[in-house]
Amino acid sequence: MMNRLIRDEESGDTESISRVVRAAFGDRDGEPELVRLLRERREVLISLVAIEGSDLVGHVMISMIELETAARLRFGGLAPLSVTPSMQSVGIGSLLMSTVIARSRDLGLDALFLLGNPAYYSRFGFGSSHIGNEYGATDAFMHLELSPGCLSGLAGTARYASAFQDTDT
Repeated sequence: MMNRLIRDEESGDTESISRVVRAAFGDRDGEPELVRLLRERREVLISLVAIEGSDLVGHVMISMIELETAARLRFGGLAPLSVTPSMQSVGIGSLLMSTVIARSRDLGLDALFLLGNPAYYSRFGFGSSHIGNEYGATDAFMHLELSPGCLSGLAGTARYASAFQDTDT
C-alpha cells in the first residue's frame, strides 16, 4: 500500500476533485457542478480529499441542511462521496467516511443526512430516516445521529443547501 492521507481540500485541488467526482459518477456533469456550486456559494461545512501516493483519489463533502422543526440543532448533508473507479473497494471510501463523521462531530453537528445505498452506508451507522426530504426518497434517505436522540420526536422536511436545487444530480 502506498502512503495514504486524508486532508482538508486545498485551493489547488479543485480540478483534481472535479476529475475524481466526474469519474466516480460515470462522467455525468451533475455531481461536479454540485461540488462547484456548493463551494462557490459557501455552503460547504467540510470538504476532505484522499491522497494515495501523490494522487488525489477521493473526495467527500458535507454541506448545510436545515430542518424547520429543529432550528437549534445543526445538521449536515453528506454528498457527494467520490472515489476514482480504479481505487474503489480498497478502503478509501471507508476512510473518507470515518474521517468525515469524526470531523462532523468535532464541528458540533447533531446529525448527518444522505441519500444513498443503504447496504453501503449502514456500515457507518446510518439508518433509514423518519424525517422527510425534498426528493421524496424513502429507504435511501438516511441519517446518523451524532448527538444521540437528537431526532427523536422530530418531524418535518430536511432541506439541502441551495446548490442541490440548481443541479441535475
